[in-house]
Amino acid sequence: MTVNMGPQHPSTHGVLRLVLELDGETVLSASPTIGYLHTGIEKTAEQKKWQQVIPLVERMDYLSAQSNSMAFCMSVEKLARRSRFRSA
Repeated sequence: MTVNMGPQHPSTHGVLRLVLELDGETVLSASPTIGYLHTGIEKTAEQKKWQQVIPLVERMDYLSAQSNSMAFCMSVEKLARRSRFRSA
């Protein structure tokens, strides 16, 4: 039997998907997809101001919430600098 485990399974933290090949309760093989994450945050973020997106990116992976918000804020700052130079 083939079973899809994750990314919603509590043990995968939302960033791991496993396709398991099972024989009863015995795992015969596991095919991992690391970095798997799709919760619709991108589409939700399109409708919000950049300040409102910070809590969303923090919820993508609770193990690295600060890293996600830091990367997002650094990207926003970089884009803001670029748009400032284009409009001048």
